[in-house]
Amino acid sequence: MQKITVDIGGTKALFQLSFDGRTEQYKILTGEGFDVAILNQQLAELESDYGLQDYQLGIALPGLVKHNTLLASKSLPCLNGLTADKLNTKARQITLFNDIDAGMQAICDPKHTSELLVMAGTGIGMSIALNGQPFFGASGLAGELGHCRVMTESGEFSLEQLASGDSIRTRGLKSPAQLHRAGSYLGMGLAWAINMFNPNRIWLAGGMMNNPDYYKGCINALNEMALPDPLSEAQIGRVDDMETLVCRGLSVLLDSKA
Repeated sequence: MQKITVDIGGTKALFQLSFDGRTEQYKILTGEGFDVAILNQQLAELESDYGLQDYQLGIALPGLVKHNTLLASKSLPCLNGLTADKLNTKARQITLFNDIDAGMQAICDPKHTSELLVMAGTGIGMSIALNGQPFFGASGLAGELGHCRVMTESGEFSLEQLASGDSIRTRGLKSPAQLHRAGSYLGMGLAWAINMFNPNRIWLAGGMMNNPDYYKGCINALNEMALPDPLSEAQIGRVDDMETLVCRGLSVLLDSKA
């Protein structure tokens, strides 16, 4: 089955094509002005270049995605309200999904009672899996860790405002101490998640995890704030092949729907 999976982020998009036993990748820049017209143009060019038709199309997006609709995305505001009907493609099947929930599809394992995937990139997000099955909540919006509020000496802020890559760039945080502090706020959020879900495994992903000061701040705060017993049960590690995680998860999702 021919397949295109697309991981659209706040700064770039990865298109992964699977056809005739081959897999090829293609990247473009995105940003706040990225809209459905640009997306349709990219898909049309790929369809023409590779002769694709009657294929499966999976698109992952940062933000609130419910029933194949992007309800809201801070980093991609011009795509808000995106539905499959707005995509002019030759695809037979189109699936829109939250990016972190898609990534969880690639790594969750039935042998684990509870797993968490936390992504710190342009934004902050979390996906949950129970007994190898992603948990989406009552209406598909579970795991919005980045919107949890924190009271600081400067006022009340969301985790995204304190620890996301977008916030760090906007505020010009560059020193090791500043990045360590930003990471510590994410570690606080992870401690909440550990105390609530008692996970076997925590997967860490996203570009901010590549910064050593941010990562150290995150792990230090996590170790300080999580309850010792559930923390001792959790294996914490970074995702291998982070760049293709979301596309791999979309592929698993499309296979399950085929």
